[in-house]
Amino acid sequence: MSTLNRAFQHLFDRLTSDMAPHDQVRLILNSNQLDKSISLPFLQRDRLTPERFLAAVERVVQSNDQFTLDDSVSVNVVHVEMPNGGTGQKKDCIVQIKNKDDLCCARAIVVAKAKLDKDPQYKSIVSRTGTLQTHLAHQLHGSAGVPHGSCGIPEVKKFQTALSGYQLNVVSKEHLNAMIYSGPEADKHLYLYHHDNHYDVITSMPAFLARKKYCHKCKKGYDKITDHPCGDLCKLCNTQNWPIVEWKFCKDCNRFFKSDECFNRHKDDAGPAKSLCCALIKCKKCKRVVTRASLRDHHCGKVRCSTCQKYVKPENHQCYLQPVKAKKTRTAEEGNDLLDDDVAVENDVEDTKNLMFFDFECTQDDGKHVPNLCVVQNESGDEKVFTGPNTKDEFWEWMFQQENANTTFVAHNFQAYDGYFILQYLYKNGITPEIITRGAKILSLTVPEMNIKFIDSLCFIPIKLAAFPKTFGLTELQKGYFPHFFNRAENQDYVGPLPDSKFYDPDGMSSDDREKFYSWYNEQVRRQYEFDFQAEILRYCQSDVDILRRCCLEFRELFSQIADVDPFASCLTIASACNLVFRKRFLQENTIAVIPPCGYKPENKQSFIALKMLAWVAQRDNTVIRHARNHGEQRIGKYLVDGFNVETNTVWEIQGCLWHGCERCYARDTVNPINHMTMQDLKQRTLEKIQFLKDNGHNVVEIWTCDIERQLATEPEMKDFFDNFEISEPLEPRHAFFGGRTNATRLYYDVQPEEKIRYVDFCSLYPWCNKYGEYPIGHPKIITENFQPISDYFGLVKCSVLPPRALYHPVLPYRTQGKLMFPLCRTCADNLQQEPCHHSDAERTLHGTWVTLELEKALGKGYKLMRVDEVWHFPEHTDGLFKDYIDTFLKIKQEASGFPPECDTDEKKGQYIADYAAKEGIQLDPRQIVKNPGLRALAKLMLNSFWGKFAQRPNMTKVKIISDPAEYFDLLSSDQINVTDANFINDELIEVHFENVDEFVEADGKTNVVIAAFTTAHARLKLYGVLDLLNRRVLYFDTDSVIYVSKEDEWEPPTGSYLGQLTDELDGGYITTFVSGGPKNYAYETSTDKTVCKVRGITLNYRTAQKVNFNLMCDMVCLEALSDLTDSITVNIPYKINRDTKEKSVKTRSENKDY
Repeated sequence: MSTLNRAFQHLFDRLTSDMAPHDQVRLILNSNQLDKSISLPFLQRDRLTPERFLAAVERVVQSNDQFTLDDSVSVNVVHVEMPNGGTGQKKDCIVQIKNKDDLCCARAIVVAKAKLDKDPQYKSIVSRTGTLQTHLAHQLHGSAGVPHGSCGIPEVKKFQTALSGYQLNVVSKEHLNAMIYSGPEADKHLYLYHHDNHYDVITSMPAFLARKKYCHKCKKGYDKITDHPCGDLCKLCNTQNWPIVEWKFCKDCNRFFKSDECFNRHKDDAGPAKSLCCALIKCKKCKRVVTRASLRDHHCGKVRCSTCQKYVKPENHQCYLQPVKAKKTRTAEEGNDLLDDDVAVENDVEDTKNLMFFDFECTQDDGKHVPNLCVVQNESGDEKVFTGPNTKDEFWEWMFQQENANTTFVAHNFQAYDGYFILQYLYKNGITPEIITRGAKILSLTVPEMNIKFIDSLCFIPIKLAAFPKTFGLTELQKGYFPHFFNRAENQDYVGPLPDSKFYDPDGMSSDDREKFYSWYNEQVRRQYEFDFQAEILRYCQSDVDILRRCCLEFRELFSQIADVDPFASCLTIASACNLVFRKRFLQENTIAVIPPCGYKPENKQSFIALKMLAWVAQRDNTVIRHARNHGEQRIGKYLVDGFNVETNTVWEIQGCLWHGCERCYARDTVNPINHMTMQDLKQRTLEKIQFLKDNGHNVVEIWTCDIERQLATEPEMKDFFDNFEISEPLEPRHAFFGGRTNATRLYYDVQPEEKIRYVDFCSLYPWCNKYGEYPIGHPKIITENFQPISDYFGLVKCSVLPPRALYHPVLPYRTQGKLMFPLCRTCADNLQQEPCHHSDAERTLHGTWVTLELEKALGKGYKLMRVDEVWHFPEHTDGLFKDYIDTFLKIKQEASGFPPECDTDEKKGQYIADYAAKEGIQLDPRQIVKNPGLRALAKLMLNSFWGKFAQRPNMTKVKIISDPAEYFDLLSSDQINVTDANFINDELIEVHFENVDEFVEADGKTNVVIAAFTTAHARLKLYGVLDLLNRRVLYFDTDSVIYVSKEDEWEPPTGSYLGQLTDELDGGYITTFVSGGPKNYAYETSTDKTVCKVRGITLNYRTAQKVNFNLMCDMVCLEALSDLTDSITVNIPYKINRDTKEKSVKTRSENKDY
């Protein structure tokens, strides 16, 4: 790797030679060998190292051993020049800073402050020959903790923290005189002009902008007050923003007001509501403003939990998912819960909106999809039609009419198709929407100016539009056929015979659908049907929108009836809708814990870094250091120290940047998300401890974790020591969350005499887990020592386990190389070894975190517990946590399915109801047992889509469309987020993708990964019960299904139709030949000569099935050595729809896939 290091170091030096240290840079490595690019998030130039980049490359190399650094590899660099000032060299409103050092930023600030304050020494301060300006600049650097040198936005932010009562603003020449930084609101405003890497002072913003007036609030110039309708209200009296005349104190509410007018207004009653003075009061001790109604519950030192809305002590608060309570309109007094001198009224009334349904049809002349027809229908079926090359623009011009305000627009597959056309228009016209994405897919899009929202019906009803009518029982509706590839400019006025069948792409249909199409097509040709293009495309699109509208309204009506929730108004996906219904109707208080995103003891992560560093220093310097892992931390006075050497009287303090207020990593006013102390307060507390130690005669060595990270990136020996240091990191619950198990245990099998190959799957496996599985309740007890037998625990265990050397179906999941495996040897799995295993027990031992239920099963199958590192034990647990939810929708589904065909008498119907009650504990209502396809489909969705929301990651990537350069630079220089990507849409807009820094991830009050981990563990154990009994007769298994060899006089898995029972996938038939190329890659032939083929990654329509099919798979698996087959078969997909996430365009391209 040293050669690679040097090569990349040379490359980086060339690429960044003209970049300033504060500039942000992002690297993207592309290659046709990779499925996706290798990239780094935006980093400061000096943080870009070969080690950091190669670590990202190594993750791909591990999972793709064919990857080589050759001519196909390209490296793209995104460089953002951050505003930065150094030595500089006319407007009358600008004071030029003349300096020969690199203090121009601090000089400009002290000059601007002196000018604004009318400092009597202003002339001396602004003078280029005196020393006062230099002295004050040095003083400002010291008070703000900014090292001497050129200053960018991060340094400007630190200067801001030292300027209490002043708002610092920076205008940039390089960004068209836009405001690139504005500090927190304050009464006094300082303006700096950044140009040519230099700072000057702007003394008058109206003069600078050549306007008569300037609004410091919205940072805009204007000539007449009527040209500037600024809507900002006074934060003190909640009326107009009064100027500061003379501060006046109110002894009734302990608050200050700007003037007599401001004071009087806060005393006035607001209609029937009480005055602000009667509603609010400031605590004299902690200076927080609270409602008088909540004053009795107010305690200093507490913060309001965003989940339970209670005021709690953050260091020991344990929260729970909260039941959704009935909405109500809050009064002004009830709604104003403030943490500062601010007024914020929260309205909980559900924002009901009108629904509109739409669909685009597009030309594809050059492969690029361009809308030439749009049909829109409202809930009543009233319709608007837009046609021609300006379809998209006309649609938007109509949409922005006032009549469409507060409307939700619905399209099917909006996330991957229609939404891209909407974004195209918005970006082209400089409109900044709010979007929520999942990867490249757009889940929702909102235009705040009109309160217009776009959502995707596919997120709620995950089936093809063609299946809607049957699913919802609307048999009079049927999706027709249309020749999409005939939709070209030259055919817009075509009237004549039916276009050639190739324009319908019948080979892109399934074999059954292709047969139906040709039956229809040939009939139309026989009838000499006249095809009028404009009439046909309109009829086709109208039909699609009509199907979408009627079925979505039916879905919403059914959902509202059974769950009292409007899914389109409240949610973005069916999973979130299920979660909302559960929290609204079934969740009991204080049952499901909100897992803290940084764990229950987040400070422990810092302790592990400290222990590694102390051990490294001891080895490197050949010294002895006492610390927590050997003789315990040394107490000196009231303090415990990280490391201590009695002989040299030396103290080592490993300062975690987040916990001790590192000024290089965080702004002074950044708040620690765990203990809610500002970085300035944390730094002050740290300085007090260091000073105490020094005053008592100790030699103190401070090492900050950011310095440790820099050393690890440049010192291979130190990194190797850290990587191999035997210390267990805290348990991470997400590491216990694994998916379903899938594998082919035999690649080919022909039935022998008296054998049959059966295919069975579980009936609603995950709903069964939710109903009958045992789940933890409440928060866990964290155990790190004095461990009991695993059977005494219920929860998660981080441990090391030695698998047996021989077990046909292993038990424990293990994630490595980007894959989920079930190995008996860790090293074989890590290296993807196919040869027989000869590794030692130490090399075979698995290290991981597992659910206790699965771990107990493993121990029962011969696994040995070698070491336990940590246990999350839940003293409370139950098997009825989700029973009521599952039973509710299982009852609806069963009743909506109607009576089985064999129940043709009252006696049989009564017996059916009694049997169901005995088996499932659900009493069906005979009056409600009526076939209702729509209700059944909805109930099935509610059952199968329920649990997944619990597994959602709390740190999802967010997308923001930015038009203000200051906001962009603020994101790039933020100490709380990582910018992962930036798409420069045009000269006015940037699409920024970012996520929170791990330490600043907020708790999610709707999820719990431990619940998700238990759900999938229950499912794996249910499947394992069948695999274990079938043993070597298993040919293939997936998450909820098994293909096995059935033999007479051998155990046969029982089948049934109830929840969690196995059902026969072939309805009494059987398989004669089975073949598999691996997980999600199999085919079989049945006793009726029917063949079935399934291959993940290739849609097996008629065209692709000519290449990839049962016979081919048999040849590739069994006869490869004897045939002329190459290593792979190339499958051409001529009409593959691709999305360009940069251009926001949709294109049809030919694509090849190798099988």
